[in-house]
This record gives sequence, C-alpha cells and structure tokens, in this order.
Amino acid sequence: MAQKNPTPAPRTPQRVSRSNPAAPSPASRSRSAVAAPERPQASPARSPAPTRKKRKQAKKPNPFVLFFRGLVRRLYFGGKILSRCALLVPILIFMVGFSYTVDRSGLFQGALAPRRIVDLMLQGYDVTNFEQMNEREVVQLFAQDVPETPEVIGIGSSRVLQFTRELVGSDSFFNMGVTGADVRDNMTSYYKMVSYGKAPKVLLWSVDPWVFYGDEAAFDARADEELYNEFLTNVLSVETDYEEPDQVELWKALAEPAYFQGNVDYYLKNRGQATVTDDEGNPIEFNPVEGDPYNQTTTIKRSDGSVLYDIGFRTLNEDQIRALAAEACPTFNSVHMEGFDFLTPTQTEAFDRFLQYARSQGTTVILVLSPWHPYLYDYLLNESELHQGFFQVEPWLRNYCRENNIPLYGSYDPSCIEGLEELDFFDGLHCKDSGIAKFFPGVPQALEDLSRGTLPDPTSVMPRTAPSLPEDEAGQPAA
Repeated sequence: MAQKNPTPAPRTPQRVSRSNPAAPSPASRSRSAVAAPERPQASPARSPAPTRKKRKQAKKPNPFVLFFRGLVRRLYFGGKILSRCALLVPILIFMVGFSYTVDRSGLFQGALAPRRIVDLMLQGYDVTNFEQMNEREVVQLFAQDVPETPEVIGIGSSRVLQFTRELVGSDSFFNMGVTGADVRDNMTSYYKMVSYGKAPKVLLWSVDPWVFYGDEAAFDARADEELYNEFLTNVLSVETDYEEPDQVELWKALAEPAYFQGNVDYYLKNRGQATVTDDEGNPIEFNPVEGDPYNQTTTIKRSDGSVLYDIGFRTLNEDQIRALAAEACPTFNSVHMEGFDFLTPTQTEAFDRFLQYARSQGTTVILVLSPWHPYLYDYLLNESELHQGFFQVEPWLRNYCRENNIPLYGSYDPSCIEGLEELDFFDGLHCKDSGIAKFFPGVPQALEDLSRGTLPDPTSVMPRTAPSLPEDEAGQPAA
C-alpha cells in the first residue's frame, strides 16, 4: 500500500543571538552591509576584580609665590596707569606755575597793588601816588622779589625816608623805612630779608625814641603783629602765642581749575595795558613817574625806597617850617610816646638781642639819631618832666654804642650838629637830606673808621636833657 508524504511541520523562527554575526537579523542587514567585529570576552575565570582609580591630591600653592605674582600683576597694571597719567603731568605743572605767577588773589605773591609798585621800583622807576601805598606790604614784597641782595638797607620811621643812595654812598642801597614804624616794623623788615636768604652787609637804623617804650602807645596799628611774633618765637626764642599757619589748604588752590581759569582771564585782560586793574577790576593807580621827579606836585616813592615830597612841601620858607614845628609841640606825645616816663627794660633787652642777631647774620649795624627841629626840642626841654623817657634814650644809646663798638651818628638835639639850620627841616619831626649830610659821613667812611678803630667816641657828645639855667653877668649858671 502506498505511503502518503507526511505534511511538513511549520517552521518556527529562530532567535538569533547578537553575539553571533553569522546570523544577522534582517534589520541589521538593512542598516549596514558590513558586520561589526566580534568583541573579545574574557574568560570568567581570568577576569580580575574591578579596581578604583586613585585621585591625585592637588598641591597647596606657595604663599610667597602668590604674593609675588600679585605684586608683579599690580606693578604691571599700575605702570600702565601711571604711563597714561604721565601725559597729564606737563599740563598740571603749567597750571600750577601759571597760577602761582599770576596769583590774582595774592595768595602767594602778595596783593596786586604792592606787587605793581615793587615791580616798577625793581625796574628802576620812581612810583606815583605814595600817599595811597601800603608801605609795609611794599617792604615785605621787596624782600621777597629783589633778585640781588642790597649791600645796605635802611630801617626806621618816616624820619629815615630821606636817606638816599647818594647820601648813603652806595648804589646798592634800599630804604625799607615805613611811616610810623614801631619796633616791630624795624625788626621784621630786617627779618624778612634774612628769611629769604638776603641778609645785607650793612644795616642802617635811624633809631626813634619810642623803640625803647614798651607801652601799647608805642605800637603802630599798621605793624604786622603776627610777623613780629614769628620773629620773636623763631629767632629770639621769646614765648608768644604764634602758631605756624597751615599751608595745605592754601597750596591746594594752585591745582584748582577754577583758580587757573581766573588767572588766565586776569592775565589776558591786563596784558599790554598801560593801566593795570586789581582782582575786582578797579584801576591800580601806581604808575611810573613821568618827567623830572623834583618837579612833581605829589609825593613819590623813589626806586631806592626813599621818599621825595612834593615840590610845595620841599620849598617852604623858614617861617612856614617853624610854624609847622610849633604845631607839633602840643601833639608830641601822640607820636608813640604818650606816658613815656622811663626806658622799658624789656625793650632795651630786645634792642640788644636784635643787634646781636644782626651781627650773627654777618651784618654790620650803623645807628643814626635824626634831629628834631630846634623849636620843638627847646619846647620839650621846657617841660622835660613830662618827657623823661624821651630824654633818657640818647644818653643810654651813647653808652651802649661805646661799650659795643657800634658806629653812632647824629643827635636828637639839633644843637649838637654843627651848622644845622631851620631850613634843613621840613617840619618839627623830619630832617631834610641837606641836614643829614651835615652829620652822616656815608657808609663807606663809617666802615673805614670802624675797621681802623677811629670811630668818634659816642659819649663825647652831650645832648641837652634839661633846660639851661640862666647865666649871671660872669657867664656862670645863676644859683
């Protein structure tokens, strides 16, 4: 019997292992025609145990290295900043220099009007409008601005202002006297010269009697009290209430753009102008003298610091001069000597210490006593009990100069000066140059006599200090 073919069993799809490349799946065949290589598998028996990687510990930075790195970095960037700022330095220097030179507010160079006067005098000009000058500021600014130190300077009140280069006998002379000068003015004028490194070879001092009077009446309100206290504190070591001024705020103004701009405006406005204005725009009425100075109708300041009075005052006749001397008699005490009954020991000591200070600076001191008008001096003698301090000054000075070998010329007593006349005076207090020439030989002669030891004996002159007693017929003082 014939056998029938058995029906074939249905084919079961086989699961293909991913590890078997021989049987790729249809999906894998469609992605790539190239089979991936077989990954090698380690035998389980030989597989080592998993290990952890060791982390390397970071080294701590050296603090010195960090410091120097930071320092170098700061220096580098600081240098870059400074190099850029250096470009501004010339501009800043120009601003500071310009503001200091122009100085419209007078913070550093002094007030504009006195500066104008000193500038003209240093150029050799006589200056107008003397009556309106602040003489003390002029003197201080002269000490500051004069380029070469005068060999001789004069100090004193208006009674010294007739000393000129011709009378002194030196082309290198400047008269630093000021009207109404008291002891503070005298000492600080010389001190300002020394403080600027300009100590003169010779100091010519016309000594007024009130220098030895220590009362408030002897002081002039126009004197620079602060400067005098500075002198006493820093030079004579006298205790005062003086305090060094704080200059920081003052110097800050030099770097202020606003002050620089103001100085530029002031400079441009006054450059090349015949009439100069002050900080507020007002004309400064100090100008060079035009024409012959001896024909001026107003008093002028000469380029050597002396004063030339107007022609009308200089040409008064004898009667007019005596009338002015008579007017000064009842007001004599008002000239810094009210209540002057005796020499003040403090003032005589200060006088001595000042002269020693001048000598320590290499300055030779020459003292002068300017005479008073004969009418006025005789009037004082007739009431000598009211002027005891005044009459004590000259005898004390003569003894002092003899003991210290100091040249002394002149006398308060006009009768002690040979040939002196009333016409040698302007009024009761001021002697003309013609009168000065009769008792002062000039600085060169005084220095020669000093070096040779041939100075006249100061005590050989005996000024009158009391009224003369009436004489009898035999010429002897009546009892």
